[in-house]
Amino acid sequence: MKRLTSAQLFDAPKRARKTKARLARAKLQIVAARERAAVTAQRYVVRALARPMRVPTVLQRRRLAERLNAKS
Repeated sequence: MKRLTSAQLFDAPKRARKTKARLARAKLQIVAARERAAVTAQRYVVRALARPMRVPTVLQRRRLAERLNAKS
């Protein structure tokens, strides 16, 4: 049978509580981060929809045409 030191006998539950508390805090942080990400994504969609479509410049149209012609 393995012999346990006093530190192992009396320190383990405290360490377990600290670990549980740390994991609980981490889970809360993850939930908060997901909520912030959802809000940010919604703001981005609203901005993208509110922004009028820009007409591409002549140079952009030329580059697009070159890319499309290169593929065929």
